[in-house]
This record gives sequence, structure tokens and C-alpha cells, in this order.
Amino acid sequence: MPLQYINELLELPELQLHKVVSMDTQEVHLEASPVAYKQPCPVCDSEQDVKRDGRNKPRQIRHLSVFGKKSYVHVPSLRLACTRCRISFVWTYDFVGPKQRYSRAFRSQTVEQALGSTAAHSARMQEAPASTVQHMHQEALPNESERLLEQAWREAKDSCGLVLGIDDFAIKKGNTYNTGIHNLRGETMLDLLAGRKLEDLRAYARQHPDFLALNPKAVVMDMAPAYHTWISECFPNAIRIADRFHVHGYVIESVQEVRKSVQQTLSPRAKAVLKSHHRLLNPPADSLPEKSKAQLEILLSFSPLLRNVWEWKEAFSQWYDCSPNVSMARLGFTRWLEQGDKIDHHTVRSTLKTMRNWQNAIVNYHRCRWTNATVEGRHNRIKAYQRRHYFTRNRECYKAG
Repeated sequence: MPLQYINELLELPELQLHKVVSMDTQEVHLEASPVAYKQPCPVCDSEQDVKRDGRNKPRQIRHLSVFGKKSYVHVPSLRLACTRCRISFVWTYDFVGPKQRYSRAFRSQTVEQALGSTAAHSARMQEAPASTVQHMHQEALPNESERLLEQAWREAKDSCGLVLGIDDFAIKKGNTYNTGIHNLRGETMLDLLAGRKLEDLRAYARQHPDFLALNPKAVVMDMAPAYHTWISECFPNAIRIADRFHVHGYVIESVQEVRKSVQQTLSPRAKAVLKSHHRLLNPPADSLPEKSKAQLEILLSFSPLLRNVWEWKEAFSQWYDCSPNVSMARLGFTRWLEQGDKIDHHTVRSTLKTMRNWQNAIVNYHRCRWTNATVEGRHNRIKAYQRRHYFTRNRECYKAG
């Protein structure tokens, strides 16, 4: 293939290819030089007073693959001098940054692959060191994160059926928390604010008019009073939904508390069996394999109280899955509360009190069936990032990650 076509293929208009230095089954090395003879002075921007003043060791630049091979472009490192400013400088190429060994096009392609997968996977595809790809990714991340954040806010503002998800995660358990605001329908994070107290949330709303400009149809959150008070102030017309998995967690905790109290009354062998298989009480019975169902039946045979509270938990799962509309959901929820009133255990009574207090937010799930599952997954990824980076506290890193 003539060199002029290779030059067009590489998309390097500032260079003129001279020859193919070497080519094997994996690599191709090309020698090139600038098309122009001189460059303007970086100080006075004059080109007439600039002259060439020799050259340093040639630069070897990794560029995009050609013919399925890694390509390297060898370009001269030209020294220039300006007689007006009395300064010396080195030729600056547009296709590669100063003191860099990888072209801008190669870096852009590598970062794009890394954003879609991982830096390690992109490094294998490009046959480049993983540490180098990681550095490229970190350099490009702030600009890419800002672009994606602007896009996420724009989509949220334009959405006619916006559903927000709000949840917190711990930076330091029991001490410091961050609160995430997510677009559930668009599966994007809008922002991450410090704190979870009501004054922190109100301060955020005052400082961010873009947040108050949103028009959400519904907001999904846990049963923290601060969140519900804040959302009722910011979006009085939005449906406030108590997150299904947080609510269901209260019921599962009740089952486990009853299991612990029953466990103390059993024989040592039965106690050991119940303790070792206690997790079988948590998932819906329909999701268990036949072997686990048989083992679950053994556990339930240890105590009528344990069977009753497990059936009460199963009825709650069916209520979530099978209620066809809001009116039927209200009726079914009342019947489920009555079923729980028949169980004589202090933990169940405490859970029922919580459920009655939050009845409207719980039933609202059947008006807009959304959960914070994607929010929990994203926060778990942030926690994993935190652990791998020596428990960094930088919120900007969490948002970018």
C-alpha cells in the first residue's frame, strides 16, 4: 500500500510519512516528519523569527492499530529558537501531548473502552500496561464525569415521569454519612451530598435550585422521617414511597427475632439445626429448591409460633407481588395487620406499630412500582471502591466512580 494511503488511514494530517521502518506479525513502525518547516514562537507568536536549532532523540509514539497490528510513529524531536524572544523550545505535535508516548487518539480510544468495562480489560485489548491505562482513565475521568452529570440532570429535568431514589451510605458507621440522589427511571446518579440530617438536606435544597426545579412523579426512600419531611417540603405533589426492601427487612428481622427466642427453648440438637439453617426463613418459599424446602419444613415443625410468624412473612411477600391496585392493596394490608395481631410476640407487635405508622408510604408502592434496588447496587459499588482505595473520603471520587 502506498504511504499516502497509510497516512490517510492514520489520520495525521500534520505529518508526512517517509517509510515503513519495520513490520512483523504484531507491530508496524513508521517514520514521519512534520509537514511544516517551522512553528510559531509560543511567546510572541511569530514564525518569521523562528529558526531550527537541531534535533534531539526521535520520539516513538504509540498510535491506533493498523491492519490489526500495533502501530508506532517515529517523529523527530526538533529544537527551535526565536531570535526575537531569545528562547528555545521543542516542536509541539497536535496528535500527541508533550513528553507522552501515546497519541491523543490512542488515549481517547483506550479511555472509551475502559469506561465501558474496566481498565484491566482495556489494557488487554490494547496490549498496553494496565497501570498506563489506569493513568489515562484517571486523567480523563473528571471531564467525562462532568459531561455525564450534565447529561443526567438534563434528562431528569426533561423527564415527564421522573422517579427519584434517595438513600444514604456510611462513610464512618454511626458517625458520617453521604446521601445519594438518583434518577431511577434513567438509572443515573444526580448528586451526592454530605450528611443525612434534615438540616443538611434543607441546606442542599437551598444551595441547588436545579434540584427544586425537578418535577418528580414519585420519590422512593426508606422510612427515615427526615427524608419524608424534606421531600414533602420540596415536592409536595410527589408520591412518597417507602422502599420495598427496607420495609420487608423489618418483617424479616421480626422472623429472626422470633427464631432466636424459640431457639432457646429447643433441645441442643434441634437448636443447632435451627441456628445453622436460619437463613432459609428469609427468602420466599417459591424461590427455594426442593431440598431447601424440605429442610425449611423441618425448621417450622420445631414451633407453632415460628410457623405462624413465617406464614405472616410469606403473606407480606404475596401482598407485594399480587395486589392488583391501590384499593385492593389497602384492604390486603389491613388483613395482613390483623393476621400479625394474632401472633403473641413483642417483636411482631413493635413491627406492626411501625407498619401502621408508615401505612400510606408502604401502600404507595402499588401506585408507582419502583424500588431502590439500583440505588443500593450503586452504593455497594461505592463502598467497594472505598475499600479498595484505602477508605478515601472524597465524595467527588465516589461520584466519578
